Amino acid sequence: MNYFKNFLGNPSWVMVFDAIILAAALAVALFLTIRKRNYGLSVFLTLYFIVAAGVMLVSDYFEGKYLYIGAAVLRYFTIFVIVAVGIIYQNDLKALFLKMGSKTDETTYHTHGNSEDELIDAANEIIKAVQSLSKNDTGALIIMCPDHVPTNVVETGTKLNCLVSSEVLQAIFNKKSPLHDGAVIIKNNTIIAAGCFLPLTQRTDISKDFGTRHRAAIGVTEEYNVFPIVVSEESGIVSVVHKNGECKRFITGEKLLDDIAQIYGISVISRIRKRK
Repeated sequence: MNYFKNFLGNPSWVMVFDAIILAAALAVALFLTIRKRNYGLSVFLTLYFIVAAGVMLVSDYFEGKYLYIGAAVLRYFTIFVIVAVGIIYQNDLKALFLKMGSKTDETTYHTHGNSEDELIDAANEIIKAVQSLSKNDTGALIIMCPDHVPTNVVETGTKLNCLVSSEVLQAIFNKKSPLHDGAVIIKNNTIIAAGCFLPLTQRTDISKDFGTRHRAAIGVTEEYNVFPIVVSEESGIVSVVHKNGECKRFITGEKLLDDIAQIYGISVISRIRKRK
């Protein structure tokens, strides 16, 4: 009782610490909702905490003569809201803590080569595999890492550390393969791991035509700087997801080559010369 009145009149370190904890909880909740583009929930949380603070301020200022029941209910309901947000975004919080405690340095993983010719060969092998998988309506999810490799994602799959080749990629995503349901992680010209599990996006504004692979592809771009390539198992449509979570469908081989070349930093002249 009289918490806000005492805080404004004679703030103590304990009260300041309480205020910091509350502000941090609100900041984390807003960060998660905005990052997942749940703007409606963001607005609700902001308005809720403003109203709750106002009600408790009035109640404490008048020493409980007004809004006593409302203030008491809101105190307990605030705890419920914080716990509910934690439950809803538990996977995101887990990924955040793992990311904070895991190495993401690209030097952690050995790649077989990164010369321009080797990268061009890798790009052509990826495109060849994607086109073949698309033709056969075989689902696939390939994650290319232009910068750092997300270690905690790699650890959910099977490490391979082999050269990128169309045959290997097609074998991985063969429906009889034990690794076909997961994602393949590629760095430079090397398949780092296969069968990896990715965080699913919580966005509600994406197309209903998108399945688990598309949601995983969008979700991983919300956490890491990666470039996912998705082949739909139902339609064979090839899609790519950019780092802002934008999914583009009906990607041709030429367009995919341009995207991969941009990731690898391969010049147009070099690609033309290599194909000749």
